[in-house]
Amino acid sequence: MLTKSLAYRRPCGGVCHRPRAPNRLAVLVAAMAATALAWGFPPVAGAQQHKGMSGHGSMQHEGMAHQPMSPGAMKHGEGHPPEMAPGHMEHGAQPHGEMKPSGMMHGPKEHAEMQHGSTQHEGMAMHRAVVWADPSIVLSPPPPLMGRQMGQVVAPGVPPLGYEMDGDVKVFRIVAQPVKIFLNDGRPKDYEIVKSINRYTGAMVHPINQPVRAWGYNGTSPGPTIEVTEGDRIRIILKNELPEPTSIHWHSIELPNEMDGAAGQTEQPTMPGETRVYEFTLYQSGTFMYHTGFNVMKQDSLGLGGILVVHPKKPKHKIDKDFTIMLQAWALLPGNENPNLVTMDFNWFTFNGRAAPDIPVLTIKQGERVRIRIANLSMNSHPIHIHGYAWKVVGTEGGPIPEGAQWSGTTINVAPGTTRDVEFVAWNPGVWRFHCHKLHHLVNAHADVPMGVMSHGGMFTLIHVIPKDPGAAWKHPKQRR
Repeated sequence: MLTKSLAYRRPCGGVCHRPRAPNRLAVLVAAMAATALAWGFPPVAGAQQHKGMSGHGSMQHEGMAHQPMSPGAMKHGEGHPPEMAPGHMEHGAQPHGEMKPSGMMHGPKEHAEMQHGSTQHEGMAMHRAVVWADPSIVLSPPPPLMGRQMGQVVAPGVPPLGYEMDGDVKVFRIVAQPVKIFLNDGRPKDYEIVKSINRYTGAMVHPINQPVRAWGYNGTSPGPTIEVTEGDRIRIILKNELPEPTSIHWHSIELPNEMDGAAGQTEQPTMPGETRVYEFTLYQSGTFMYHTGFNVMKQDSLGLGGILVVHPKKPKHKIDKDFTIMLQAWALLPGNENPNLVTMDFNWFTFNGRAAPDIPVLTIKQGERVRIRIANLSMNSHPIHIHGYAWKVVGTEGGPIPEGAQWSGTTINVAPGTTRDVEFVAWNPGVWRFHCHKLHHLVNAHADVPMGVMSHGGMFTLIHVIPKDPGAAWKHPKQRR
């Protein structure tokens, strides 16, 4: 009708109707309503839900709740001896008998946060598009070997994960669960390793204590680094304490199809409260990742990922300091701890779940051989740059690069879904910057304010190379005298 469109004349004289431009306020209100629904707020009056459908269009049919248990599945209360076969455990089974209620979230506010937006349906609990936690699932404390260093790799800011032996099999325990992390604590960093005369105190400081309601493994996001050796047979026992199904995909690992973790194609999703066992032998070496294999865009974006390091059977040379760094990006509105999962406009960028100035310093002794393993589960590429050194790129997510194909550089671009290993010998003492060279990724919160002198945030930290002889004159390795 002409009352709802603009009439204009074609060159031929005919009349056509051009729709009116959309009302910008209406579009904004609709977007806010969609966001509210995504985070579990009640729908507007008149919205209907049908049996088998919950909130944001997710559908559940009768009889879908629990699939037949595979061989090796275990029933509630039986525990799980390390020799259990790969498969599912029934709802409610504990990944290790000594677990007790953690008390991680038992206050009124946290209970309300978990309960908000969840909807029960026949056969299983269904939820709106994003529900952070299910209050009916008691969160377990970290497994007993969480924090036990049983290898050489250091993930700054993330505890290591030890293993137990079942015959010749290394057994790791992982619990997928809601976690509240803090990207930084809002306080200016006092880099004591920087000479006082060089410190600049006139920069703008954003006192932002930024929490995030994330999903992670064993209480951290990213999850702990799993460290093994080529030829090892490993067993990973995954307990799902999330409010929705999940799985673990072993990114770039060559393994049997049924162990790939692509839930919905190679296996059934692991339902809330259930346990899934993965077991396979490692025939590769290098830096790999593990992350969710179900509802990937949402679950990856909420932080479900970690690094898997497989050392070669016969290393070509000794590595003195071996670091892992996971790259992540978050979109957070001011005063909000719920990540926006449907945007590419990220405003927080992290190394191992922390933003500068809260990222730990990498400390090295002069003369040590250093390897830094960088993995990217964000949606952006990150050109990671070092000051003071030219490193060699020695590995990718496909494994080690043959020596003749390695290349030197000071910046390595790490694309989404890839890993890059760099090595250098720490001959050059001092305090050196290590950061992403997309400079917007060095600012926290990306506030829309006039920019003065900005303090460093985001993907930025320092490498401190401690000199053997503090009084020695500086000398380049190629310098003859």
